[in-house]
Amino acid sequence: MSDPTGGRRRLPLVFGSGAVVVVAIVAIAIGVNNASSPLPALPTPTPTAPVPTPTATPSPTPTPTAAPTIPFADCATTTFGPVLAPINPPASVHTYAAAPAMTINTGKLYQATILTPKGNIVLCLQPNLAPNTVNVFVTLARNHFYDGIPFHRVVAKFVIQGGDPQCVGNVPAPPATPSGTCGGGGPGFQFNDEPVHQQYVEGALAMANSGANSNGSQFFICIADDSAQLTPSYNLFGKVESGMTVALAIAQGDLMKSITVREQT
Repeated sequence: MSDPTGGRRRLPLVFGSGAVVVVAIVAIAIGVNNASSPLPALPTPTPTAPVPTPTATPSPTPTPTAAPTIPFADCATTTFGPVLAPINPPASVHTYAAAPAMTINTGKLYQATILTPKGNIVLCLQPNLAPNTVNVFVTLARNHFYDGIPFHRVVAKFVIQGGDPQCVGNVPAPPATPSGTCGGGGPGFQFNDEPVHQQYVEGALAMANSGANSNGSQFFICIADDSAQLTPSYNLFGKVESGMTVALAIAQGDLMKSITVREQT
């Protein structure tokens, strides 16, 4: 056994020279026998499930080219109607057979309010940034998909991420360590990437994914200016309108009690 200093414990010299010879002969015999035996086969690596998550690590594959810039909208000066009611909800709130049909008005803005134990985070959703993404998010939210789902990944000065129903009551301890049982789930469908027309500035709202065209229900909010850290690989579809202090206070495991959505009048 190694001692705390890194050296070996020294044993008193108790063997005679005859004993040393016997030990040497036995060691040689064992070595010859092992040399004639095949080495055990190495275990086959087991692939792990992809984890939808934005990463600041450079990718070895070519990154997408940024699309022309579209200014962020100002939902604070916009009037919105009542909370939208469910639309074609599935039998199981967290399981869809396919991506929802396009039901939003792409010429209007949408306001989403995330109710958390620490206050509200109000989001301004822009269909002109990513129409399919806004449609999916709005549909899931108005059908109560997000109610009770936690923010399962919180990385200081980077992002807060949630939207995986597998994480309900199953959030890993900090620091965030998404796995196949929390952080790899979704709504039962995936949808395609869309051009990214803005920067991942503080407050930016985007979908998480596990690779090209693997968007689902998980989303993240930038809690710092991540423009230099993230490539345009995540559908950016809006920005925090108010409640940024709440977003900054979110801790891993905090619940989204509900997300309600209103349409521009």
